[in-house]
Amino acid sequence: MRLLVVGAAVAALLVPAAPAQAAAPGPKVVKIQKGALNPHKVRWLTARPHMRGVRVVWWSGVEPCTVLTRVAVKETRKTVRITLYEGSVKDAGMCVAMAIKKATYVRLKNPVGKRVIFDGAR
Repeated sequence: MRLLVVGAAVAALLVPAAPAQAAAPGPKVVKIQKGALNPHKVRWLTARPHMRGVRVVWWSGVEPCTVLTRVAVKETRKTVRITLYEGSVKDAGMCVAMAIKKATYVRLKNPVGKRVIFDGAR
């Protein structure tokens, strides 16, 4: 039996590469669907200022069983309170119990600046 010694560069070519890992998908970007049934407040995870608004991310269910139906915004000199409301579409049919991350963009009258952002559902 012979032992073959190869350089590191050649050895790297002989070792199969690890399978490419798929990047975790980002949140599904959604828009308001008016007229949803049984609207209720939903807590969000993050709210990050973006240009003249805020990008809000939260956990939700699958559409059409769970849709964003309204966003309430109350701005003061020191705070921005954002409240998300979800409901379901009429005749949504059978719903799968599965959580997905969703995101939406909330436009403000004024940039966030140094104001504190609050979740209106808490």
